[in-house]
Amino acid sequence: MVRGGLSLSDKYVQLTNDLHDYLVRVSVRESDVLKELRIETEQLPESVMQVSPEQGQFMSFLARLMGVQRAIEVGVFTGYSSICLAAALPAEGKITACDVNEEWTKTAIRYWEKAGVADKIELVLGPAVTTLGQLIKAGNSQSYDFAFIDADKTNYGIYYELVMELIRPG
Repeated sequence: MVRGGLSLSDKYVQLTNDLHDYLVRVSVRESDVLKELRIETEQLPESVMQVSPEQGQFMSFLARLMGVQRAIEVGVFTGYSSICLAAALPAEGKITACDVNEEWTKTAIRYWEKAGVADKIELVLGPAVTTLGQLIKAGNSQSYDFAFIDADKTNYGIYYELVMELIRPG
């Protein structure tokens, strides 16, 4: 089908590596602290677990758009996504951050402090299934505005169900 001289398939552009690099270069605003953390994390063999700068920026945008006050993060790694989210929260905003790896979260804590957001983040070390279950038992159902799940993929379904209990309606 042709509309205005272009076929419908012509309006979609293949995202090549060069085009992706260009889009990131001209649209992503990464703070010096986030850039430093990203570069440090890239040295780890597990660096593929880190969210990209454009993902972090999008998460910040969503949190601001939604007026997030309380958030849950399942899977902290070295803290890039935590910083993006915490920076978008108001001064009284809080994140409950779940992870099992003390070594990686030591890096996260160091960078949370550098970014000036450590007071907004409560790190809970231990299996997220346990942590989320404890939050529910403590009466926190429907009291969170936002959740970001980026942890072990085998438990995503379980995390999702628990998080849905903790997220407020709407």
